[in-house]
Amino acid sequence: MSHGTLAVFQHHPAEGVGRIGLWAQHHNIKLVCFYAPDDLPKSLVDYDGLIVLGGPMNVADNPAWMQTEVKLIQQALMLRRPILAICLGAQLLATQLGGQVIEMPAPELGWQDIRFNDASVLTVPQWHEQAIALPQHIAILAASAQCPVQMYRHQQAIGLQFHPEWDNEQIAQLREYFADECPFSNDLQPNTLHNEQQTQLEQFLFTILEQQFKLDEPC
Repeated sequence: MSHGTLAVFQHHPAEGVGRIGLWAQHHNIKLVCFYAPDDLPKSLVDYDGLIVLGGPMNVADNPAWMQTEVKLIQQALMLRRPILAICLGAQLLATQLGGQVIEMPAPELGWQDIRFNDASVLTVPQWHEQAIALPQHIAILAASAQCPVQMYRHQQAIGLQFHPEWDNEQIAQLREYFADECPFSNDLQPNTLHNEQQTQLEQFLFTILEQQFKLDEPC
C-alpha cells in the first residue's frame, strides 16, 4: 500500500511516534494515534496495519485497558494485518504468540549494542526492566548481552524490544519529562558518533517500516 492508514497505540505522553512520523509523511501514510487507556478503537477492521509503541507499564499488572488492547492485537493477528510492536508493545504482542514477559536481573538502559543473526551490530536506545521469552517456533532475529530477544518475527508481526523511533527530538522529550530518571542525560551532545548512530537507526527503522507495510516508492 502506497497510501494507507495505520492505527498507532500510544501509552505515554513522552513516548510518541518519533521518526515514524517523518517516514509516514514521506510516504503519504496516515497515522491515527490512540492514547491508551482512554482512547482505544473498537475495531481495527478499517486500518491497514498496527503500530504499538512502548510505555513504562508492566505487562504483569494487566489492567482492564491492557486487556482491551490485547484483544485488538489479537484481532490484528486474526485479520493478518501487519504489526510493528515496540518495547511494551513487543511484550504485549509476545504474550499473544505464546510467549512470556519476565523480570530481568538488571534493567537495560541507554545506548546498547544488539547483534543480528547475520552478526551485524546496531547501537540502539534501550529502557526496559522486563524481557521477552518466546516459544521455539518464533523466529528471534536479534539479541543483546542482557536480553536474548531484541527483535522477533512471526508471520506478519514484528516485535522490537528497543526503540528505533527515538530520534533526538523524542529523546529530548523523555529527558524533559523524566529528568534524572532518563538514562539518556548525556547522549544528545552533538558529535560524529551520536549522529552516525541516529542515522543508522533511522535507516534500519525506515527499511523495516517499508518492508513491513509493503510500500512502493515514496510519494
